[in-house]
Amino acid sequence: MALARRHIQEAHEFSRDFEGLDADVKAYFFSLDREQLDQLLKEYGKRYSPQAESYARQTLPKWRAGSARMSGTVIRRLFDLLPPVMPLPMKFQLAERIWLHFGPASRHEYVIGPHADVEDLVEMVHARLDQVVVPYEMEETVPHRIHWLSSGDVKVKEKLLNHSRQVQKALAKEKLSLEVPVLQRQVREHPDITLLARTELKINKHTVVVSVDRSLGRKVIEPGPEQIISRESQHTWLRLLVGTVVVSFILSRQPVWSLLAELGTRLKVLLF
Repeated sequence: MALARRHIQEAHEFSRDFEGLDADVKAYFFSLDREQLDQLLKEYGKRYSPQAESYARQTLPKWRAGSARMSGTVIRRLFDLLPPVMPLPMKFQLAERIWLHFGPASRHEYVIGPHADVEDLVEMVHARLDQVVVPYEMEETVPHRIHWLSSGDVKVKEKLLNHSRQVQKALAKEKLSLEVPVLQRQVREHPDITLLARTELKINKHTVVVSVDRSLGRKVIEPGPEQIISRESQHTWLRLLVGTVVVSFILSRQPVWSLLAELGTRLKVLLF
């Protein structure tokens, strides 16, 4: 009974260490064809013992059916043998999930003019994401997971890192190319009512905030922290201004057209 509880505890610990990836790896393990599985279990017997191999072969149908649980020790031993025979696309898929769950989070802001080329913005975002997704961060954040997946092969590890970068870049380009031109068009076609348009995009664990500012024309900039604070303060002031004008006109019961005219006058004084 105590042994069974220990095996269950080891399995939970392994699942916790890999944060759900064990289900994907188990699925891959059970999908191996007869020849692949036979070679894997032979290697398992050589590395650990003929008795361990015999036990694994006998219990495999129960593991596959879910009527018996793998102990943490057996899971770790079997899984350590999988990466060398795992196809690279499968490793890429697992690396994406590892990086999505454990990789660093970040937030970046950009301001683009209504006539600017979105590709310039895409390049700036790509460069920033490259600074975030760097090898030493992967080593520090997910060391044993990536080491396990690459089987200690430095070249494979670099391929997994580059793949993570490319996936994020492709996602960034897709989202920016779809959403930002819509905002630019809104600012271009309705300049009297739209001075600034803003969107917030999630790219895996990264947040990219893009504002389209009529005054920038064809420029794309990445404001520093002080500029971001200044712009946020201005937006807050604008909201207070509009709220104050609306309340005062409600109390004075003046016509709507008079309210709009007053708002326009005050906003022009503020923005130009």
